[in-house]
Amino acid sequence: MASSHKDALLVATKALLWEHGYEATSPRKILDESGAGQGSLYHHFSGKQDLAAHALREVSEEMKADFDRRFDADLAPLERVRVFLGEKRTGTKGSRLGRLANEPIMSEEEIRQPVCGYMAHVEQRIFKTLKEAIRDGSLVKGVKPKTLAATIMATVQGGYVMSLIHDDPKYVNRATKGALGLLKQFAKN
Repeated sequence: MASSHKDALLVATKALLWEHGYEATSPRKILDESGAGQGSLYHHFSGKQDLAAHALREVSEEMKADFDRRFDADLAPLERVRVFLGEKRTGTKGSRLGRLANEPIMSEEEIRQPVCGYMAHVEQRIFKTLKEAIRDGSLVKGVKPKTLAATIMATVQGGYVMSLIHDDPKYVNRATKGALGLLKQFAKN
């Protein structure tokens, strides 16, 4: 029963952090959402920040695995990046981890690290894939793959931010469409 309460607390925290962010997620909301008692929270975690850190580490690992599954190595390198950018996103839902970027809690290493870890993982995979695309001749040689990978990540995450600002779920998809256009400028085919 104890581990089911721990799991329920983690599941609730993951959902609430995505929906409301850290500051707006109170321990009371977590307890209400999870159905666990206050004793369970403090039995398994030292408090809200510790629980959030555990939840974010799980989210980060889940998202890395999901990204790796979707970033299909059977596709040509440039096509992998095109598919990633072409995915339909619901912008007003925000990025599960990126939405926490402007919260004061991000100065805490145990909170910042899982968010940064996921973003770095995706950017690194895109960077390596762009290097492959240069080697296989599908991207022009003058492209700086590290810079282009950073631009792609900033476009996706910035698109989510702009979707939230404008309350426009499609904004992120317009932004990624722009990144696809930029990528096309560097493609040989």
